[in-house]
Amino acid sequence: MKNVEEQLSLISENPGCYLFYNNLGKVIYVGKAKRLRRRVSSYFKKVSGIKTMQLVRNIHEIKTIITENEQEALILEQNLIKKYKPRFNIVLNDDKQYPYIVITNEPDPEYRYLRKYDKNSLKSFGPLPDGTSAREILKMLQRIYPLRRCLGNLGKPCLYYHIQQCSGACFQEVNWEYYQDKINHVDDFFRSSSEEVKNKLTSKMIQAADNLQFEEAGRIKKLIEHLNFSRVEQEVELNDNLNQDVIAFFVEEDKIAFSILFYRQGKLVFKDEFVGEFEGQNLNELHESYLSQIYAKNMLPDFILVDDSLNVEEFSNNYNGKITTVVSPTEKRLLNLALINAKEALRQSKLAKTIVLNNEVTILKNLEETLKLPNYPQHIEIFDVANILDEFVIGAMVVFKGGKPSFNDFRKYNIDIPKKGDYQRFQHMIYRRFQRGLREQQELPDLIIADGGIIQVNAIKSQLELLDLQIPVIGLVKDQHHNTDHILDLNKQDLIISKQSQLFNFLKKMQDRVHNFAISGFRNNQSNALVKDGLAQIPLIGQVTVNKIRSIYPTLEELKQADKIELKKIVKNPKAYNNLIDYIENLK
Repeated sequence: MKNVEEQLSLISENPGCYLFYNNLGKVIYVGKAKRLRRRVSSYFKKVSGIKTMQLVRNIHEIKTIITENEQEALILEQNLIKKYKPRFNIVLNDDKQYPYIVITNEPDPEYRYLRKYDKNSLKSFGPLPDGTSAREILKMLQRIYPLRRCLGNLGKPCLYYHIQQCSGACFQEVNWEYYQDKINHVDDFFRSSSEEVKNKLTSKMIQAADNLQFEEAGRIKKLIEHLNFSRVEQEVELNDNLNQDVIAFFVEEDKIAFSILFYRQGKLVFKDEFVGEFEGQNLNELHESYLSQIYAKNMLPDFILVDDSLNVEEFSNNYNGKITTVVSPTEKRLLNLALINAKEALRQSKLAKTIVLNNEVTILKNLEETLKLPNYPQHIEIFDVANILDEFVIGAMVVFKGGKPSFNDFRKYNIDIPKKGDYQRFQHMIYRRFQRGLREQQELPDLIIADGGIIQVNAIKSQLELLDLQIPVIGLVKDQHHNTDHILDLNKQDLIISKQSQLFNFLKKMQDRVHNFAISGFRNNQSNALVKDGLAQIPLIGQVTVNKIRSIYPTLEELKQADKIELKKIVKNPKAYNNLIDYIENLK
């Protein structure tokens, strides 16, 4: 391995991404640069502060990926951060996808609720306050300004058309003027949340109550309440119809907090916060990383207002020139309001005693010290096996990175082996996981946890030894009531920790998640088998038809809810179709 100076001399001056690795070969930081050598070299020439030195001291190897331009590097950086979740980067949760209501770009458009901005939509409105409010607003729009609500071209009016919630595209050609009129009203609603909408809903509520339809009246009343999402009282009144996001940050000791205020059509409709570890990283880079992760999945507004202490010239081009700093007194008040929210988010984080408000680093350090692990457990994998009466055996792997579940890395393993013990099943699962991991040069965990005791731990260790892997393994042992009880440590000794501690709750959370994940896989396999076996017993239905039905309705529940017209298209023989319907009716 070349020393750092030798590695620096080989780095190109092209745009691209750089990855810092520690001595264990783990990615600890990802960044992007217009000129790679200049940017990477700056880490070693201008080291200031103890926290910045923590990062530099951990750099053992530097790798770079050259791109065509800085924009490509930005996209690549987002993907690398998502893949590796490096310790020294800001890593937002996967759920930083805010609710949107969109109108699809089709001849007969429809409303949709999305958790990710779709630039191909005809219209997008958002982000909206939360999932519940967004869905309620969607229901309101479907009632007041109906677009297409069915699949269209059904040859007859659909149910929604009969209750005046569909344009009629189900059975007739609808003029675009109709849709344009509705879309104009929707535009007006999101601009001003007009009284027209509230008056129409109130009228419908009164009518429903007069007709003794009290449940319907109650639903409409809730819709009216949700209209308040755009009537939030604001400290700063904006006399414009612009969409702008205001982002402020606050650093205190080893924490950094970001706050983002979303203004739509001049109104504050939503805010969000993030609190993470601050270990001396470059503030400009942290901001750019934060922005890139937010706007990878969300709509760019007209303006993004940030603190004027930042050098926005370094990254403004990546956001179509929409990033700006304070110019007017109004903008200064907006930024100050965002700063107040960032400070409050950090204060709340420090007061909180649960693990959900970014205390993961503290908990993982505690885990490292408690178990005397050789490395910080950034990447943890926990395994479990589920079955009943030795049938439909499923192995499950749940992955946590940085103390948070990494859902894209979750895996299930169908286990069909002659031997029926947990020891052999764990061996089978672990060998498959790590044999493939070695073959594909996947990132390996810092810690493996077995949902179980000595049998499961020994099974895992036997396969790691076979593959010549040195990875710490512990067990989480349950009591007679199947509740998490204690740890089986690295030396296979019982280790008791306080059940009131954050560490215990964290481990219990992981154990519950892998158990539920395994059970869900078992039930799915069981349901599939029941569907397959049951269908195979129906007279006049052959294997080809069975396979076709299962591909569309893989579970019993889906088969029970199947549309009879659709089933008739699959099973064209009248007698076979009647036999199938009888079978389904008996299931219900």
